[in-house]
Amino acid sequence: MEFNDDLKELIPMDKKGQLSIEVILFVAIILLIVLVVAAYVSDQTEKNNIVSAARLGAENGTTDLGIKNPGMLPVKVNGIQLNGSSQVTIHLSRELNPTEKTIIKNSAYKSLNSQGFSDVTVAIS
Repeated sequence: MEFNDDLKELIPMDKKGQLSIEVILFVAIILLIVLVVAAYVSDQTEKNNIVSAARLGAENGTTDLGIKNPGMLPVKVNGIQLNGSSQVTIHLSRELNPTEKTIIKNSAYKSLNSQGFSDVTVAIS
């Protein structure tokens, strides 16, 4: 008997539109959460693409140096540091002369430009 009384109470609330408003609010909250997460993921994806392009360019530059100078000691890219989203610092395994740094830097710029990141600056340490 109690169950039927509870059911009778729900029916008038549905007729007033309360359930529709609750569903709309629930969907709106879920949509807001999805949009906030998507904005965060989008920013992180762009930063990952910048770092990947810089690393690929630096590795291509070191490979190019090794091919052109067979007696040269190997150079390895130890790491890439991204400061904000406008400056990349490439950390190499050993110190290079200015000409070699320029070759690696130009290779990194070429890789970044091909990915559409023309406003990123590159430094080598």
